[in-house]
Amino acid sequence: MILPLPEKFDSNEIFIIISTVLTWALMFILPRRLTAVTITIIWTFNVFLALSADITIGVKPYELYFTIDHKKHELFDELLHFVTYPTLPYFVVNFYQRNKPKGLKHLSYIIFWAGVATAIEWISVKFHVFTYTGWKLYLSFFTYMVVFAANIWLSNLIEMKHSYKWTSTS
Repeated sequence: MILPLPEKFDSNEIFIIISTVLTWALMFILPRRLTAVTITIIWTFNVFLALSADITIGVKPYELYFTIDHKKHELFDELLHFVTYPTLPYFVVNFYQRNKPKGLKHLSYIIFWAGVATAIEWISVKFHVFTYTGWKLYLSFFTYMVVFAANIWLSNLIEMKHSYKWTSTS
């Protein structure tokens, strides 16, 4: 199935293209601390989360928001879900693996990244990537806290299983 192109090419498509290019460039420029397996699992997990949100609270009966120009699915929705959105959780996990903050620093780390994600979402709302029809931006902050905590937990679990595999076969 070929996805339809945007009805009109405007600020939201430009925002998605620029965001995607910038985040992907940063992914290749900054040091990587994650294995290919961890990246694949984290990436897939976040695609699943984005799609799950869109098919639960982004459609009837709730319709709390919609993406891009309209309520119909289009090519840039796919780009947003599969290519753009998972980059931020990638950075959260990648930077976390460098220092692995504990206790209050761990909570501060998640709060910081939830704030960054909320700020980016606020900007994307200004560019009409998201249109809220009932959703509130402050809800995104708390959602990002849960999402990033889950991503860190998942990456730690993968790392623990990976290191166990290597040490148990030696």
